[in-house]
Amino acid sequence: MCENEGVSVSGLHVRLVQCGEQKAWSVCLQILLNVTATDTGDEASADDEEGDEDLESVLSSASVCVCCYYPVQQHSKTLHFTFNPTTLQDDKTIQGGVSLVVQVPKAEYGSPVVVVSPTNSTTELTIPTQEEACSRGLDAVYCKAPRLYSRSAPGAGAFLLYVSDVERWRTQEFLVCKRHERDGVCVKLPWRNASQEFGVSFSSVAPCLCFEICSSFPRVQYCPFMNETVSSRSVSVSLSVSSSPAAVLWNVTAPCRLKLEVRLCVWDWRNSSCSSAHTHTHSHTHRWTQTNHTHWQLQGEFLYVQRHPSLCVQVEVSGLGLLDPVCPFEVRRNHWSIPLVLCVCLLCVTMLGAYAVQGTLKSWEFRWLKEEEETPLVSSVDLLLVSPPDVDGVCVQMCVLSSSLSALGFSVSLDLCSGSALCAVGPGPWLHAALRRGGRVVLVVTPGACARAEEWSRGARPEEQELLEDRFCSEVFEASLSRLRGRAAGPFLLVQFEGHCPPQALPELLQGLPLFSLPRQSLGFITELTRGAAHTHTNTHLRAAARVLSGALRDSRRTHTHTLQHKHNNTHPDCWI
Repeated sequence: MCENEGVSVSGLHVRLVQCGEQKAWSVCLQILLNVTATDTGDEASADDEEGDEDLESVLSSASVCVCCYYPVQQHSKTLHFTFNPTTLQDDKTIQGGVSLVVQVPKAEYGSPVVVVSPTNSTTELTIPTQEEACSRGLDAVYCKAPRLYSRSAPGAGAFLLYVSDVERWRTQEFLVCKRHERDGVCVKLPWRNASQEFGVSFSSVAPCLCFEICSSFPRVQYCPFMNETVSSRSVSVSLSVSSSPAAVLWNVTAPCRLKLEVRLCVWDWRNSSCSSAHTHTHSHTHRWTQTNHTHWQLQGEFLYVQRHPSLCVQVEVSGLGLLDPVCPFEVRRNHWSIPLVLCVCLLCVTMLGAYAVQGTLKSWEFRWLKEEEETPLVSSVDLLLVSPPDVDGVCVQMCVLSSSLSALGFSVSLDLCSGSALCAVGPGPWLHAALRRGGRVVLVVTPGACARAEEWSRGARPEEQELLEDRFCSEVFEASLSRLRGRAAGPFLLVQFEGHCPPQALPELLQGLPLFSLPRQSLGFITELTRGAAHTHTNTHLRAAARVLSGALRDSRRTHTHTLQHKHNNTHPDCWI
């Protein structure tokens, strides 16, 4: 600041004011000066009136030069002024106050300004930034910013944020961010203009949730949910235990910095309540820290605690009340539930798998049996079944044996069914012709057959037979004995049926031949019949054939026994079972 001769500045004060027109307000510097004007030394007139006129002439020519220094530029103004005397001293000195308003360039917002006087009077201040000026209530155009409002949308499960006066701000691009607490980290949101609404889910609402919006206008912050309360579900408490020293470390996480109290308590299982623990435990609590952009964390620990299953930590939040206690030393039995459930599930899966495998095996067995029914179980082997002389007792079993072997694939010749051939050629030639085809001869052993073999060995003749079938059977049986006497025992084997009176002892002529008791020894019987056959049979086929044969013989035995019990009640009970 510069002065002209006869003018001195005795006081300097600078302040910020709002200036300009109503629609173009801006920030200005108001400079207040205490100016003293002094006579330059000319004689004053004796006439008081002339003296007054001279003084007014001197003051009317006074001026003050004001300079404002900014970091990159300076501005100066020369102020010419007149004023009425406030004090009058020896008719030569006059003092007054001068106010000067200087508009601050917008580029200098936020910069310091210095006003200096040659009388060593200095005033320095900082021009506020645009945001600071607007926050102080500056009614400038560039301080106008859109206002945010919220409304509830239960159908969407959220609050919807929208901009007031949409038509005015529809074309205005802006940036919006959200923060928890006014000093929290602000997270940018995908919201660009007033033509859209932005949803905030009910679960994310917190009283400390604020939104900032900025563009060409200053940054403005709105906190629309200050009247809401924090949900207890958004507050979590976690514990950990350290052994050296014995301590319980607790951690409270919430969307806002809450006013809360953490305490140790003893859980009463009977009353389902937690009473304060009167211990000498030392506690320590840290300050709230922001763990991420949406939550705050408060940590602390209880030192020198004694482990006990009923010792718990409970948090009381202002406005929410007591939260559920957390017991770090609780003996939990529910940890067995997961293995138990897994075992039950594994057992169920195993049973289902077993049923599935069983069903698959049954289907395979059904298909295999169906294929086996369509094809013979054994290859064609010639068999000659020779009936005993007392054929009446085993006639049914002989027929079942013959039909079953034929169904299994054997080529069977039964003397009971070959009456015409026996009449034509006789028993001896018929047997000889059958043996020439190379098969096996099966002799059915009964008490009558053994007795007849003994008689035949001694050369005794049998009594005359009354029935033609019995005579044919006896002659074929004797022809077979004749072949055995001639050392032709290779193709012969013996069979006896279970349930009939077995012979006391085999005659010497029949001793040494393979003997099978049917149906118990059906597998060995089938195996012996197929021995030496051209086609090799597997054990599976032989077992299946044995099951078919034994099943048929057992069925015929039960049927025959039931019939005889009705016809011949109490007849020969020692021979029939």
